[in-house]
Amino acid sequence: MEFYRDAIVETSDISPLQSADRFYARARIHHLGSAVLTDVRTSSVSYNRSARHVARAAYDHYQIAVSLTADIRYLSGRKSQTQRPGDIVILDSARSHVAYVNAPSRGAACVPAVFIPRAALTALLPSAIGDEQFIALKRELPQTRLLADHVTQMLQTVDADPRAQLGAAVEDLTGVLARTFSGRRDIAPLAQEGMRRAALDSLKRIVERRLGSSALSVDLICARSGWSRATVYRLFEPEGGLARYIRQRRLHRAFRELMRGPAPGRRILDLAMDCQFASEATFGRAFQQMFGISPGAVRELAAPSRDGAAAGRRPRNAPGASDADTDTDTGTDTGTNAIRWIKLLSAG
Repeated sequence: MEFYRDAIVETSDISPLQSADRFYARARIHHLGSAVLTDVRTSSVSYNRSARHVARAAYDHYQIAVSLTADIRYLSGRKSQTQRPGDIVILDSARSHVAYVNAPSRGAACVPAVFIPRAALTALLPSAIGDEQFIALKRELPQTRLLADHVTQMLQTVDADPRAQLGAAVEDLTGVLARTFSGRRDIAPLAQEGMRRAALDSLKRIVERRLGSSALSVDLICARSGWSRATVYRLFEPEGGLARYIRQRRLHRAFRELMRGPAPGRRILDLAMDCQFASEATFGRAFQQMFGISPGAVRELAAPSRDGAAAGRRPRNAPGASDADTDTDTGTDTGTNAIRWIKLLSAG
């Protein structure tokens, strides 16, 4: 506990809400240019950000805090706010407050947050937000779900690649906030576009997680995201429509499976059914139209690669083979086959 207390002494004082010997804390901090992304997990604890801390820290940010598992109560003067799991609270770091974080009975309180400079938001957000110490966005709102999903995705991205560039993601987050708090539709074009990108990316993740389910539909997407059918359809218009996008993603998934090699006994018909096509013929035509090659041909072309990898050698027709190499059985220039391989691999 002392280590964590020393680490944040410039921003707030902490006190455990249970015995000190059971206290737990883990914090990861990612610097994203002007913004900061944090992933904090603790046992139950209180944070006291006093006027002294505000003066000493001398930073002027908004904190967008996403509670994944904790119940949090905020106090500032006579004002109070309760945050439940799934809610988002926006805090003005230039004001003092106390936060009581109650972790679940099993596990830690998970509260990721993004700190954005006031100047980056005030150009887009209405001035009213500056009059509030904290603003709560309830989990039932589609904008709240979108923001929570966006912040969670940012964390997953930097966890997978600490060098990942998230400048565009921060801009999109700002756009979502601007659209959420603005009652006007004539907000800055940058904010409007950021909102659109973030919403579409969130919907695409819903689609990707359920590609193999026959229940994937606009109604399911609306239920998961909180957006209306009209909004979902409008967001997918640049992709050629929702139905077309889902079909394309299923075809890409089928392509990857064929390249890896299906399980023994698994037929192309089985793959077509999993992709929600009515027949193998319909699947084959759609596949051919999209990739310029039939499903069976992809499976046959992938087989030498798998066999070569198993034997510890590069397949003769794999990309990277010299254009001067020839197939001794057919006399065919393998440069042609290499081009086909590159086309196949880039299609995924």
